Amino acid sequence: MSSYDKLVGLPYVDGKQDCYSCVRRYYELEWGVELPNLARPDRFWEDPHLDLYGLYEGFGFQQIFDRPYKIGDALLMPLLALQSSHAVVIVDDNQILHHLPNQLSTLEPLRPRWASRGTIHLRHPAVTKTQEATHKSVHLHEVLDADVFRNPAVQEAIDRELASRR
Repeated sequence: MSSYDKLVGLPYVDGKQDCYSCVRRYYELEWGVELPNLARPDRFWEDPHLDLYGLYEGFGFQQIFDRPYKIGDALLMPLLALQSSHAVVIVDDNQILHHLPNQLSTLEPLRPRWASRGTIHLRHPAVTKTQEATHKSVHLHEVLDADVFRNPAVQEAIDRELASRR
């Protein structure tokens, strides 16, 4: 069970339990990254002068261009607005966590419906640093027993397989 499972199935409450609070709580639970609890007036996305998601750089996020999505990345997208008004976070391979207005928070596949709407792709350096620290490189010699390949029967099987591919 992951720490973000408790963020799934919550009712929507404007400004208190919405897409921003879902993403905010995910970063705190999963990565220890604390984002400020911004005031979000009802239907903030209708005010063209109020761009809450335009503050992402001040929170340490960096915009990513031409890179594949990674776990911990956030996508901002316009939803019922011309500017970014919805945030989703990639929590697993091809899975997003988000909270749509008047629905329960949900975990679902990152379908083209969401990926194509994402206009801003964000990554937080603290997430990258944590991922790099926990990722251990494994070299081939650490997982393979080289003596196996010295076995004449294994060598013959490899030679037969290679010959059949020619």
